[in-house]
Amino acid sequence: MRWSVVLGVVGLALLACAEPEQVQVTDRLNQMIPLIEQGLPVLGIAHPPYAARRRRGGRGQAVGEAPGTPPPEPDISEAARELVAYQLGDYELNTYSPNSVDRYREFIRAIVVAGGSARTHPFVAKIPIMHTDPTGTTQRLIDQLNDGQVVVEMQEVETVEEVNQAIAAMRFTSQGGVRPEEGFERAAAYWGMTEAEYLEKADVWPINPNGELLISVIIESHEGVANAREISAIPGVAVVTVGSGTLGGVFTSTNTEGERVRDQEGFDAAVATVLAACKEFNKSCGYPANNPTQVEALMADGWDFLIMQRRNQDSFDAVVTGRRLSGRPIPGS
Repeated sequence: MRWSVVLGVVGLALLACAEPEQVQVTDRLNQMIPLIEQGLPVLGIAHPPYAARRRRGGRGQAVGEAPGTPPPEPDISEAARELVAYQLGDYELNTYSPNSVDRYREFIRAIVVAGGSARTHPFVAKIPIMHTDPTGTTQRLIDQLNDGQVVVEMQEVETVEEVNQAIAAMRFTSQGGVRPEEGFERAAAYWGMTEAEYLEKADVWPINPNGELLISVIIESHEGVANAREISAIPGVAVVTVGSGTLGGVFTSTNTEGERVRDQEGFDAAVATVLAACKEFNKSCGYPANNPTQVEALMADGWDFLIMQRRNQDSFDAVVTGRRLSGRPIPGS
């Protein structure tokens, strides 16, 4: 399994060691919060797949297999054991989808059986774009929270109003929001709490200093960049992220020869605008990365919520690099 490679890099002693007190606060479920409070980097990584990925054009099809045969489902228990064994990441990127939600719920139960929980492996996933479908996106957000998610990532954020809509959907009615106070049994179980405890803790930080939920706004359009300062100033926003892939497309056009040409100067200026707004309001600043070189360059510029979008050795090494550069411990090294 891939996790064995990772453990070979950082040492088996990792599994038995704990973080020092300055970055590990035992009374918090969401261990990202003390890291953000202390200005330390938060390092996330993609999780092992729990649902089969759709094949395209017959690629990867076994010899003698009928065309259109769906790929086999991954072993959920094995994926859960692999996830629980990997202890260096601060959160897990999740591709939550209504089409695979039943498998996701099995995966969460398998993680608990393997010894994990939201305390050790909190999940982060995107929601649909709020301003294109407020009703549907609000319901999707609530569904993700009810299935144990800890961080909500908003795509293509452009206005303060849509962020406030998301924050209201994250907060229970007793906290002034619109989230129903029912249907969260699976979340409470993954968080290792009673339903009463979950009802108290599942609120938005830092609006509620005792809350355990975070919201990340992804800025990836001209409108979002123009409003980056107002968006970053929202008290409930914990992380401001640049969606560099989509934003790069925004600054790309087709020339007269039919070639795609990127306005690198414009893109760089937009990224700088978002980073400046993020820093001004003391938010955690997010950017995708996939290898140690990228992590080193991003941290030098002030990015501190780093998103490893793949699950491979480069990404594992990138997490180790981020810890080393910030002085966070690497147990076993």
